[in-house]
Amino acid sequence: MGSHTEDTSMYVASMDAVVNRWFTSYEAARASLDAEGGYLFPYRGQFFVTLGEGVRELGLDPGDPDWERIGRDWVRPKDREAWCRLKDKRELSA
Repeated sequence: MGSHTEDTSMYVASMDAVVNRWFTSYEAARASLDAEGGYLFPYRGQFFVTLGEGVRELGLDPGDPDWERIGRDWVRPKDREAWCRLKDKRELSA
């Protein structure tokens, strides 16, 4: 499945207080996600992996089962329908 670049920002200023891991390539971000866990998102040509607290700052529930369905990877989700549900929730909270 291809990458998703959406208008809805997946980074908000309040996430500055959360420890995020930043990467210039998807592959490095994915390796970090696989090794250390978290949630992978795009941001302006870069990628970051955040924790549950970061997901909450986006107005989303890190315990939502759709995160597991997409592999906690917003960029290359395993399940397109689950990703669309999360995207809709994000747009409502933005």
